[in-house]
Amino acid sequence: MNRREALHQWTYIAGLCLLAVALPSSVFLMSVSQIILFLNWIVEGDLRRKFRSVAQNRAALIFISIYLVHIIALFYSSNTGYGLSTLKTRLPVLLLTVIVVSSRPLPGGVKKWIVLVFSLSVTVVSMFSLSVYLSGDYSGYRELSPFISHIRMSLMVALSVFLLLYLAGNEFRENRQARWTLFLLALWHFIYLLMLHSLSGVVVFAAAAAVVALREAAAAGLVWRRLGISAAGVMVLLALILVLSLWRNVTRVESYGEAVKHSPAGSEYYHEPDAELRENGYLIYSYIAEQELREAWNSRSEYEFDGTGQKGDPVMPVLYRYMSSMGLRKDANALGSLGSDDIAAIEKGVPNIRYTKWPWIITRLHQSLWELNSYRITGDPSGHTLAQRIEFWKAALEAIKKNPVFGWGTGDIREASFYGLQRLGSSLEFERWMKPHNQYLSFAVLFGIPGMLWIVFSMVYPGLKLKKFGHTPYLVFFIILMLSMLNEDTIDTQAGLSFFVFFSNYFLFLKERYR
Repeated sequence: MNRREALHQWTYIAGLCLLAVALPSSVFLMSVSQIILFLNWIVEGDLRRKFRSVAQNRAALIFISIYLVHIIALFYSSNTGYGLSTLKTRLPVLLLTVIVVSSRPLPGGVKKWIVLVFSLSVTVVSMFSLSVYLSGDYSGYRELSPFISHIRMSLMVALSVFLLLYLAGNEFRENRQARWTLFLLALWHFIYLLMLHSLSGVVVFAAAAAVVALREAAAAGLVWRRLGISAAGVMVLLALILVLSLWRNVTRVESYGEAVKHSPAGSEYYHEPDAELRENGYLIYSYIAEQELREAWNSRSEYEFDGTGQKGDPVMPVLYRYMSSMGLRKDANALGSLGSDDIAAIEKGVPNIRYTKWPWIITRLHQSLWELNSYRITGDPSGHTLAQRIEFWKAALEAIKKNPVFGWGTGDIREASFYGLQRLGSSLEFERWMKPHNQYLSFAVLFGIPGMLWIVFSMVYPGLKLKKFGHTPYLVFFIILMLSMLNEDTIDTQAGLSFFVFFSNYFLFLKERYR
């Protein structure tokens, strides 16, 4: 290899490393790194050989066809401007794949350093987030991922745990110090995953871990296979019991005791007759002495009863829910029984006393089930993440029914979502960000059911063709990606798309010379 070829190859490696660094840390650098890779690829020349190598790689062509589907669907899209913007966002599916497939193999031993750079970038971001966490200067856990969406970040952190464990057990198994360093980093990344409070990230991590554990148990022999299956069965049963127990808490019915008309201070209680929502079994909008409660609250808190708390949540409904969760009537006397910790929790938007004691994941599950029950009772998804998702999914299905074969076109996701919400008679006021929040439904809305099935096939086929599903890191990445797409438009953002394209190319097409 002459000096010019070596320069281009090391620029190529630097571009890949910069992209690996950028994934968890900088949307700007994601673009810069890919521009560097593309310009280097062009200047390097030898384009005829490069295009020939792509044309001869069936797995790569199938993968690139994801972008071709977007181009075709643009021709019948009514919103051409947004469609072109979507094509621009998803251009890495085409360009990065062509670059990686047609570039010469990396020097032996270099490939593992690229994912190590990625994991070290995750570590740096996690340290920054830890400093924010320890300072207490944040209003929500989303701020613990300062550079990209905390959900996308949780996917990357989940993958990083497995990558570090794989590197420790394989690439660095002969280096004791490096191995233990990687093990400790993996442990810290798992802790950071929990700190992010992303239920999606924890679920996909648990699913990937379960699949890997079962596969390892199956390979270890009959006894271990049986133990693995039994352990998995027990875990599923425990999870089911937990969910059913929380659902019982959400739907249980409790009484405030003896029926009375007036509070101890003499105010007449108000009961909202059609409000069936409960907190720990107690009706929320029952036994309300609003005026005396307002005066009592305002005398104890700097946040007004009719205003918002620390995180922007309205104080009044949070206070009603919190007091109901304790089985208290909503009057001044009951408020006087609350401790300073209770007042502080309400100011932070905590609606149930049990949330101050439960682990966050139990709290999050309970919140989701409470939202689901609220949606079931009222039919109003406003203000509730899970309920809104269900409403978006239903709206997407309505849009798919209208154009099931070809879809609405690459640029018409907003028009389709608006149409679906109108068909439902939804109480949600349409906003530009309202999308299906399910990547599979988004594909079906834009490209029709056949188009969605083709894109899924294009994601699955390369791994099958190249026999990559036996490679643990790729299997983990694939599970994380595909499961995340069930409740998120994972690849609709630059961070999510770059995560998908980078690691797909890394595991499937990035070549390395034998040492």
